Amino acid sequence: FGPNRLPEKKINPILQFLSFMWNPLSWVMEAAAIVAIGLSNGQGEAPDWQDFVGIVLLLLGNSCIGYYEERGAGKAVEALMAALAPQCTVKRDGKWETMEAANLVPGDIISIGIGDVVPADSRMVVANNIKIDQAALTGESLPVGKDIGDEVFSGSTVKQGEAEAMVIGTGLNTFFGRAASLVAGANEGMGHLQQVLAKIGNFCIFSIAIFLVAEIFVMYPGFKYRYRRGMNNLLVLLIGGIPIAMPTVLSVTLAIGAKQLAEHKAIVTRISAIEELAGVTILCSDKTGTLTLNELTIKIDSIKQYSDVSTEDILLFSAYASRVENQDAIDKSVVESLHDIAL
Repeated sequence: FGPNRLPEKKINPILQFLSFMWNPLSWVMEAAAIVAIGLSNGQGEAPDWQDFVGIVLLLLGNSCIGYYEERGAGKAVEALMAALAPQCTVKRDGKWETMEAANLVPGDIISIGIGDVVPADSRMVVANNIKIDQAALTGESLPVGKDIGDEVFSGSTVKQGEAEAMVIGTGLNTFFGRAASLVAGANEGMGHLQQVLAKIGNFCIFSIAIFLVAEIFVMYPGFKYRYRRGMNNLLVLLIGGIPIAMPTVLSVTLAIGAKQLAEHKAIVTRISAIEELAGVTILCSDKTGTLTLNELTIKIDSIKQYSDVSTEDILLFSAYASRVENQDAIDKSVVESLHDIAL
């Protein structure tokens, strides 16, 4: 069955490093390096080693900075996911034990109680007044009651009661896993950030190509420049005509943002998604809990009074009638609305 987790794509670190040199802006710099070492020679002069070494160091420096920051963001995400690795209580060989949810297989008997996250798709075999919060899957803010024979889905949270259930699906074979695989299978195409960088790079390449042709005709047929002097001028145009550090600056900025989000328990698996989300103008959502905290709260200013009883007394009497031990969403919101919970 494989581990009870969604598959992760591993990025080759060498290819990740080289990817920072594979964009239109870097192509021009690489062309300049080739010109400096391969074409800027002759007439008794050595190749332009100074420019060649400078260009290569600039490319390597930009790539190292971008690689370091992006890998750092990736390691922060991995550390966060490792810290959030779910544990579960499972019955094996007639004994209850605690283990990582990734080791569950269909047929295992698991025990879930208040506050537990259901580790895998399961079917109830013992249910004791249990309610499940399925907001992560359906968006419904109120918990749903479950009974023996009912199915509970991976990723949902127990809000009340306790139960025992038999695992019937793990990993990609869960309700959540199938949805995740559909999303992962969608063609992402080129992100907005990559499109912007590609347009800037193509514009630079097109502009530089025009000026190179014009400069060649002006220098050699027009002013009869010597070969080596003209090549030095072409190098200046190649190097100075592009913002070579721009991709690295953007990568570093996004990577720092990913690190900051990871500190707030937000998992960013693709740093360009930060820029894409920041550019959203319209976001459509049909369920509560997606954009909110998925917690019920009482708006005290909107409480209507039909007698001389004060708002504070209404909340206090309501709290007396509530139970906090069963983690009911409505009872919890009433109790937390008190100014002094100790009452």
